[in-house]
Amino acid sequence: MKIDNSLLEKYFKGNCTDEEVKAVEAYLDQPATPEADEWFAQQYEESAATPVVSMKRTSYHRWYGVAATVAVLISLGTWMWQWQQKSPERYLMAMKWDTLANAGNDIKLMTMTDGSEVWLAPHSSLIYNQQYNDTSRELWLEGEGYFNVKHDPGRPFSVHTGQLKTTALGTAFNIATNNRADGTIAVSLLEGKVSVATSTFSCILHPGQMVTFNNDTAAFVPVAFNRQEVSDWRQGKMVFDQTPLEDAFARIQSRKGCKIIVDPAFKGKRKVSGTFPASTPVENILEAMQYVHGFRIEKRGTNTYAIVTP
Repeated sequence: MKIDNSLLEKYFKGNCTDEEVKAVEAYLDQPATPEADEWFAQQYEESAATPVVSMKRTSYHRWYGVAATVAVLISLGTWMWQWQQKSPERYLMAMKWDTLANAGNDIKLMTMTDGSEVWLAPHSSLIYNQQYNDTSRELWLEGEGYFNVKHDPGRPFSVHTGQLKTTALGTAFNIATNNRADGTIAVSLLEGKVSVATSTFSCILHPGQMVTFNNDTAAFVPVAFNRQEVSDWRQGKMVFDQTPLEDAFARIQSRKGCKIIVDPAFKGKRKVSGTFPASTPVENILEAMQYVHGFRIEKRGTNTYAIVTP
């Protein structure tokens, strides 16, 4: 039976047949559940638009109690009831979820209940169960985050991003889900050791290694990465080091919360290098790139830019 949004919608509202319930439950027991992750992300985007209190630029701030409960997940009550028949304690715990939504241009720092620290990049979000650290430590990331994980072998720390699951016992790593034009997810390890896995293959990363993944990935191949470029956002910068121009535009979109429409003529051919303070306006960054690559910038609406041929 195919698992899609319509079936998940039925399941979480308690409208499935017995056969459909068995199929979805078997699916949810798998290590990777990309369709469910996408469904949750969709619900989040539609319901969690509450703005976060703004903070001063260039400083980090701990979030204690800032998380807003994702209202839409209350509709999972019927689903929890179905699962209660088999394991009441486990699934009652899953009824309450929190989301952290960084809607501004500043970096947010949160200390989790286990002592792990999460830096959330601008225009990024994180979802986790309110019972985090009671039985497990699992997070769902959209955007970019840096994780400094408290060592606890009994409770592995896992971050879900699309089809990827990154698991650490005690380490520091960066994950970016939308810094590449083709939607590639990048996991970069700075300290310790992590496992990065999908439902079909996995690999172990060592410090200084990165793996990237998209729908066309056949296997994980760890490669070296530029630590300055990966960690730039935590240093209050935007660093490009021979970065493909279309990926540079994607990262600007991600960090600045804007939309950039790119003429196909500028895809896959040109690269950009340079460093900008994180506070640099979008227009100024694009104008610097325009000087080198000779495209024309058209502003469309309040927060949309078109990159077109001269």
